[in-house]
Amino acid sequence: MNTITVKLPEEVAAQLQEERISKKQLDSFLVAAVKAWLMHREAASGSPGGAERRPWAEAFQDSAVAFVDQLIAENRVLFEELARL
Repeated sequence: MNTITVKLPEEVAAQLQEERISKKQLDSFLVAAVKAWLMHREAASGSPGGAERRPWAEAFQDSAVAFVDQLIAENRVLFEELARL
């Protein structure tokens, strides 16, 4: 695993402290956000293995269950932390 340092503006860091958001919660959120961003880039560029780019209405025409299951699986730590709040 690689480590990336993220510098936050002071007002954002202060708000995180005020809201008592733990490093673990923030790490989980940042990893999920980066994954989503990378998937979006792959889909937009047409790279193989990326999510298929479709309008939401078409993507969920039959069911959104597969998408929701994938979202939960990829962000399980974040959802578990949110459930404890």
